[in-house]
Amino acid sequence: MRNFKGYSWIIPILGNIICSIALFSPAAFFENIVWHHQITNWIWGYYSDKLNLTITSGFYTNPLQFFPSIISSLIICSSILMIFIGLIKDKSILKQGSFNFSKYILFGIVIITSTILWLMMMEFAEVQIYDLSMWSRYKPCFGVIGLFLGGALIILGSILTKFLTSQ
Repeated sequence: MRNFKGYSWIIPILGNIICSIALFSPAAFFENIVWHHQITNWIWGYYSDKLNLTITSGFYTNPLQFFPSIISSLIICSSILMIFIGLIKDKSILKQGSFNFSKYILFGIVIITSTILWLMMMEFAEVQIYDLSMWSRYKPCFGVIGLFLGGALIILGSILTKFLTSQ
């Protein structure tokens, strides 16, 4: 454990990197093989719609889809930046044995909560606009799964770092 103590801050950084990659990865995917139709959605409000050989893409135009996507992605992006900047600054503090882990836990919770709210708002928007359930048709992709995984690593890594530095 003694050798791991000085490097435990890498776990939250790894979670932060996973969240950064997930933010720019597709969040939801729909495919209908019969109609040769594919739709890919990103958490920041971008979509790609392929029907046969015609591809259309752009940002959501409906406010029920656009605003929750933009707000969620801005909150997640801000949290990712704050974690990255904070961990770089706190790396020197770790050597002294003090670590303010509560802010990183809070940012990890914010990332997970924003992702859950985006999932719920997209479901609400799809029902209101198309009268269809989004998550019965779409499959979640790394853009959603990675945010949960990264947020969990940030939280667990922060707790582990606090536990190891207090010994």
